[in-house]
Amino acid sequence: MAVYKCRACGYVFDEEKEGRSIRDIDVCPRCGQPDDRFVLVEESEEAEEDAE
Repeated sequence: MAVYKCRACGYVFDEEKEGRSIRDIDVCPRCGQPDDRFVLVEESEEAEEDAE
């Protein structure tokens, strides 16, 4: 499972927590931007966000 981040609003989509794939959504749940605005988050970035 992977973690993705919306480049428009910063929403983090964690496939494991959501229980579905990023391919299952068409738009960002927060801002409504198309799913192509999501980028894969590296594990090191994810750990930094958890620390904040």
